[in-house]
Amino acid sequence: MFLPKTRKICQCPAAFLLLCTAVYNNRTMGISFFGNAPKPKPIQNVAIIGSGIAGLTLKHALEQEGGMEDAMNVSIFDSRKGLNYNTGAGIQLNGGMSTLRRINPTLQRKVADASLPLTQIKSRAKLSDWKWPWESLIEIFSKEKDKENFQTLLEIDLKDAVSRSNEETRDQLIVDDELMSYVILRGSLQEILVDSLYGSKPKFGKTLIGIEGGNDGIMCKFEDGSIEGPFDLVVGADGIKSAVKEYVETGEISANKRASQRSAIYSGIRIQYAVADGDENDTTEINSELHQYFGDGTYALSGIYGAGRGRPPAKGAFTIFRDEDYFGPFRRKDAPNKKINENADWVQDARSDDEMKSKMLERAKQSGVPLDEVGPIISRADRFFELGVYFHSPISSFNGWKREVNNGQYVVLCGDAAHAMPPFLGQGANQAVQDSYCLASKIHQFNTEIKVSTELSFREYLNSYEKTRWLPTTSITLKAALLGYLEVGGGFLSTFRDNFFKVMGAIGVAEKVFLDGATPRF
Repeated sequence: MFLPKTRKICQCPAAFLLLCTAVYNNRTMGISFFGNAPKPKPIQNVAIIGSGIAGLTLKHALEQEGGMEDAMNVSIFDSRKGLNYNTGAGIQLNGGMSTLRRINPTLQRKVADASLPLTQIKSRAKLSDWKWPWESLIEIFSKEKDKENFQTLLEIDLKDAVSRSNEETRDQLIVDDELMSYVILRGSLQEILVDSLYGSKPKFGKTLIGIEGGNDGIMCKFEDGSIEGPFDLVVGADGIKSAVKEYVETGEISANKRASQRSAIYSGIRIQYAVADGDENDTTEINSELHQYFGDGTYALSGIYGAGRGRPPAKGAFTIFRDEDYFGPFRRKDAPNKKINENADWVQDARSDDEMKSKMLERAKQSGVPLDEVGPIISRADRFFELGVYFHSPISSFNGWKREVNNGQYVVLCGDAAHAMPPFLGQGANQAVQDSYCLASKIHQFNTEIKVSTELSFREYLNSYEKTRWLPTTSITLKAALLGYLEVGGGFLSTFRDNFFKVMGAIGVAEKVFLDGATPRF
């Protein structure tokens, strides 16, 4: 059952949390609406819809040779014409990198060699003439006295922070003295995941328009007239505009493409990305730091990202700002009722480079963001992207992340299709990788245990997958949404934000939130 009023419920935190608990308990009880299921059989043929990070990682996890038994036939279908490795900006890999090592150490090494180690995160803001009474006391104990036109709010030395954390986090994020913390361009990561596949490559130009169950398995219908199958399982890894998610929620895939976005919530926050390819003559350090600069209603992020083995690192500068037509997720009454593009496929901005450079630089300047670092990157950027930040409501459907198509035949969601989240904790790709590993583990566990007992229900294993992953991804989604609104605050909110970050950094809360999100949960 689809919950059409979820958007309004999400606007009331107490009601939202209560409904979260009710839906979570309901949809993991293992209720089937098809009566007695037939004798279960192993999952051998899997269709993955979507060849993003989640879909490609899942194929690796299902087909990999070694740690998991019973490799299977896995087909990937994608609506795009192909993978453009110049699409997308930079991403962080921490818990996701640790998880890749579990899937295949050789694959993890390839990704690490194509990335840059991320060693530090630093947040700064412009200096303010007005101060809270306790600010002078904080400055006394500050590690660094700012002599420039900005103040340091917090710094996180990642290896030091992980070393001082609990045993679980240390074991997951420091392996053989290697810190599982890297940065890489999204396109470069996808390139490695595709090139390293054991079996068939993704099939492109395949837009899913229908899912049907049959005696032999699930059939997938595509817009080009082709029908693929039968499959024992269909996995939706097709992002926030997921057609498979629409099927899970409604039992059908509508011809209206906007229907597949009805559980997605527009945050009222936009991001502009500028990516400057590396120069062979650059003498860039082998490590990377991410620097945040907070202004009035806008903040900027700059960093250096791995662009693939043998390629010079790329530089990225991003400006994050409020949509003037929105107050949080609410559209202003006098604002035009226009479609907000999420740009999930990372299509390069159609505006001229000069226009984008001018707009990004002007926005940063007006908000008081220092241009010392972001300015040069924006000025020499080779490509630009703009995205509207959407996220999925964790309680959009009583079906949760799965739907039974026929007796014992299921479709299930993974990655952004299940839980698209705001990017403000840098956890989207990491959680997608963890989803893929967790789901593949449950499938392989089912295939192993069914050899001993034929009384097993595959639904219970899918329930276990969702139960394991729903709580951590929901927690990150809520924290990231709150963080995003706080970071783009203007006026009094910007002053509150700066002091809030300074205090949270000083007492270690910011560090704990980061590490909690980075620690794998599966």
